[in-house]
Amino acid sequence: MDIGRALTFFTEDERWIEKTAIGTGVLLLSTLLSFILVGLVGYLIVMGYSVRLLQNVRDGKKTLLPEWDQWGDDLNRGFRLFVVQFVWALPILLIIVPIIIVSALVGSAGGSEAEGFAAILALCATCISFIVAIAYTLIQPAVTIFFAEREQIGDALQIARIWDWTKAHIGEVVIVTIVYLVGSMIIATVGSIAGVILCIIGLLVTIPLAQLVIYYLQFHLYGQLAPAVAPAGGSELFEDEDDDDDFADDFAPPKIIE
Repeated sequence: MDIGRALTFFTEDERWIEKTAIGTGVLLLSTLLSFILVGLVGYLIVMGYSVRLLQNVRDGKKTLLPEWDQWGDDLNRGFRLFVVQFVWALPILLIIVPIIIVSALVGSAGGSEAEGFAAILALCATCISFIVAIAYTLIQPAVTIFFAEREQIGDALQIARIWDWTKAHIGEVVIVTIVYLVGSMIIATVGSIAGVILCIIGLLVTIPLAQLVIYYLQFHLYGQLAPAVAPAGGSELFEDEDDDDDFADDFAPPKIIE
């Protein structure tokens, strides 16, 4: 695991300034338009672009930063990855939201006993959300890597396969997760400080730039983990790719055994 290169690899590209400027512009425009939800499109495009980055790292490409030449395809794959992440986040919402609602209703009823019960419910919601959030974070590498295999939503929802692979590579997963979380906080902090130094207006550039670099870090780390997919199943699990051959075999004339 080359942690240092995950932080600096993009500078190896001869056109990294141009490519990073385009990505920063997309995120900036998305942030400015987020109040009308149009901005979500930009984030989806960057997510799809980042999937291609992961694939380049996984495949050992010389130039890791993709070209910004697949806007529609990036939007498509980014949207599918968003759906995958939303589905995996549903358990958190289904568990936490009802508890919070009940806690609020009980607390509004008044009385010391009701307030105490509401406080207990809120504490339970916090503990459960913390545990589920940890599990959600730890499976993110496997979910993203398996999605990048064929860019199919179903591949990233194979619970048993994702669980088995995560357990088999838990050491690498924990390292990648810690590096990503710590790196994200540092990059975001540096971006905010730099923006303030540049007379506040600089935040319009440094914050989306920091977000893009965080994407770079995350998907490069996942790309380094991606080759480890093969021992846990790899492409042989995707046997449906040969469905056409199987279909042809079903209707092939019987072989004559001499």
